[in-house]
Amino acid sequence: MRVELQGIAISPGIALGNVVLLDRTKMIVERIRVEDNVIEREKERFLGAVNRSKNQLLSIKENLDHGDTGEHLDILNFSIMMLEDELLSQEVLDFIGAEQVNAEWAINSVLTKKSETFKKVEDVYMKERLADFYYLGERILRNLHGVHDEISYLTAESVLIAHDLSAVDVVSYAKHHVIGIVTDIGAFTSHSAIVAKSLGIPTVMGLEDITARVTPGDTIFIDGFKGTVILNPDKNELKKFKKRRTDYIKLEKQLLKYAKLRGKTLDDVEISVNANIEIIEELDLARSYGAEGIGMYRTEFLFTNSVYFPDEDEQYENYQKVVSALDSPIVTIRTLDIGGDKFPVGMEPSKRLNPALGLRGIRFSLQEQDMFRKQIRAILRSSAENKIRILIPMISKLSEVLDTKKIIEEIAEELGTGNTWEIGVMIETPSAAIIASDISEEVDFLSIGTNDLIQYTLAVDRINEHVSYLYTPFHPAILRLIAGVVDAAHKNSIPVSVCGEMASQLSCVPLLVGMGVDELSMNIHSIPKVKKLLNTITEKDSKEILENALKLKTEFDIRTYVRKVIVQRWGDDFPAEFVEEIVTSV
Repeated sequence: MRVELQGIAISPGIALGNVVLLDRTKMIVERIRVEDNVIEREKERFLGAVNRSKNQLLSIKENLDHGDTGEHLDILNFSIMMLEDELLSQEVLDFIGAEQVNAEWAINSVLTKKSETFKKVEDVYMKERLADFYYLGERILRNLHGVHDEISYLTAESVLIAHDLSAVDVVSYAKHHVIGIVTDIGAFTSHSAIVAKSLGIPTVMGLEDITARVTPGDTIFIDGFKGTVILNPDKNELKKFKKRRTDYIKLEKQLLKYAKLRGKTLDDVEISVNANIEIIEELDLARSYGAEGIGMYRTEFLFTNSVYFPDEDEQYENYQKVVSALDSPIVTIRTLDIGGDKFPVGMEPSKRLNPALGLRGIRFSLQEQDMFRKQIRAILRSSAENKIRILIPMISKLSEVLDTKKIIEEIAEELGTGNTWEIGVMIETPSAAIIASDISEEVDFLSIGTNDLIQYTLAVDRINEHVSYLYTPFHPAILRLIAGVVDAAHKNSIPVSVCGEMASQLSCVPLLVGMGVDELSMNIHSIPKVKKLLNTITEKDSKEILENALKLKTEFDIRTYVRKVIVQRWGDDFPAEFVEEIVTSV
């Protein structure tokens, strides 16, 4: 029977294939007291399960394509490192002996204790770090019981359906022909979601009960752009979906050709198209997809994905790789945007309400100056040969800018770095947008973080399903704020970038071009299509579209007008998928 479901669009793409169901029942752990003469046997059982788990992950790694890089390899290495951690193994062995319990209970107890910090954190991103410990424990438990859940009948048309998947699962099954993934649960920030995107596997998550609805062998269609899943489509739909899949494959090949384009409009206005990255393994992908620079390197992952706080030298080595990866004058490193509800491992999370409005971003860094100064020193050291841009998050008042500048200048003088760095501010709070003119007098560039700016300006939690419909970049207040920030920056002769999701939304790009934005920074996969769009439109027409849009009073009217006029003026020059994205954009 045909069923149409709506989930969370995680990884873009089109997939049409046959259902393969991964039925992985959670392992039940019981506490069993063991006698003295059995303790050594339990320890051997545990070490054997750890060794089998490690060999499984090493086998997955060995089967990766030669030269593979990215988040998936990073997670595999991290998981292998955890399994090789003698301290972790010794804790479990000691627990077995001291408590005289079975290996299963010891593993569960030790990993639970290690994850206590994560459990207290409400932030979705940080909760997904907890999931990595959970999956590692589950793998060891399955090996203790001799349970093998690898699917041996995967084909080139397999779409994997599961309640949930770990990042390692995604890597493993991706290398065995899986062309799409659908899960009951999951979120944008999960490791499995990040890996699915990095591997280009069309993925939809958060369908709640998809595993109960499917039967192995069912035909399934996945639209990773919209989050739509259709089980057992009818004959007419099947024909249409096959064509969409073929068109999509052609488009992906075409996108890599667009990656070679320069970031400029048809009337020769230069607009740099840069990449937002989170881990250094994304740098090769950024290069191949045509990134003209690094518009924002988020440094949080370096801290939150570590089992200890990275020292200055470790940070320096990481930043140096980012600085030297692309032959570009634009390399922007954002200082830590943690605090409130995002903390590195081992640091005490805030228990206060409204963490998004609390001690986070630059507020946290200025309070924890030892940590902040180490990061600034590492960044400035990496700028010895190439100029680097330091981006400060969560600014809400001018004194924060001045205090931060003072710290950076002091450290630069200590290091003798000279004129090898620039300082910029993220405009992501309404207060910063309103005083953008004052801020522009003190910094070298501005970067507009539209994700938070929209959220804070409209008082909308964008991940709350009850109010997320109110979250829109087309609200008149948002467009006026951004236009005002751009004007303020240019009056002070400094460039301005947009680094939020708005920069990659095709229906928004002409509005940003019309405002005079100098740089667009976005997720890597969006770079080629934005380059193609820029090379098709003109600044002159974009200014006219913006002027007319700003005369309208509701987000509905603005969205409708912008969609219509873009398609009318340039639709014939876009692939059909571009037009569809513009017409259906938020």
